[in-house]
Amino acid sequence: MIYLVLPLILSALAFGNRWVQNLKLPKGFVIIKVIDVPGARQMAISPKGNLYVGTMDEGKVYSISPEGKVSTLFTGLQMPQGVLWHENELYVSEIQRVARVINLDKTPQLKTIREFPDKKWHGWKTLGKGPDGKLYVPVGAPCNVCDEKLPFMSLHRMDFDGKNFETIAQGIRNTVGFTWHPETKQLFFTEMGRDQMGDDIPPDEINVIQEKSPHFGFPYVHGTNIPDPKFHSLLPKSLKLTTPWHEIQAHSAPIGIAFFPKAKYPKEFHDCFLVAEHGSWNRSIKSGYQVSKGCIKNGKISIYESFITGFKEGQKALARPVHFLFLEDGSFYLSEDEPGTILHLKYSP
Repeated sequence: MIYLVLPLILSALAFGNRWVQNLKLPKGFVIIKVIDVPGARQMAISPKGNLYVGTMDEGKVYSISPEGKVSTLFTGLQMPQGVLWHENELYVSEIQRVARVINLDKTPQLKTIREFPDKKWHGWKTLGKGPDGKLYVPVGAPCNVCDEKLPFMSLHRMDFDGKNFETIAQGIRNTVGFTWHPETKQLFFTEMGRDQMGDDIPPDEINVIQEKSPHFGFPYVHGTNIPDPKFHSLLPKSLKLTTPWHEIQAHSAPIGIAFFPKAKYPKEFHDCFLVAEHGSWNRSIKSGYQVSKGCIKNGKISIYESFITGFKEGQKALARPVHFLFLEDGSFYLSEDEPGTILHLKYSP
């Protein structure tokens, strides 16, 4: 989704984070602004240019004015990862609920529109607005690998008042990033594979919802055809599984995913998207820690390659990319949560 934003008045030259200078950008891309936001995760923006930023362990939601002033909108929340702007209102997710912000410009308060299980493991929630006007929210598996009932391990949608709640996909271990193809309207989402099966299996995934109520295999099968040692034997014989569109190096932890706006980019970016690979925490040689670019051709992902690198130096992690927010002029924000920064990037051929 593309938003209008007023420019943030910050110097692109006065980088407070030296790691930014380590980044390797594709030809034509430049960093024009850097904003320090501890633990920055999902971002949302209002028509007036106010940027809102969710966090995890910080328990905060930040507000950044068009002039670049960072202030705390909420504190003491339970992993408020997700933020979303919809019809002049801000929505915020916590582990146990999705809420609408009331009195945003005066004394902001959270009004719950839907409650969820209060389990922290994979309980943080990205929020999305679909082309159908619905509010989309995932609920991850409350474990490394287990077999749980709904609403866990699934992706759901509802009205913006919390009503008409329905499950649209199951068998999803943990998705923290999803988006819609700008033309086909198909939902694309990233998924993180289970741990404790070694350095190289199972893969992380990019999945696409192309049919009604698909099941993506968790916890019975990982990737395209890797049986789970414990749960594969419990796979219902009648259950039809949907395989990934693309497999990513295990433990790369893909999070944010966003399509390039065709109107603002040349042909080589059409039908292409960005993926923020947050990076591994339990692999002997680190994987991820980059932004990748994928492209679709003839109904398949034909290209998946590194796009922005330099988030690690050797085996030393410098930063961990999380989410994207494209703006009306084609530029985009990229958040990273360790140490916590928002980069504003622009394509200038």
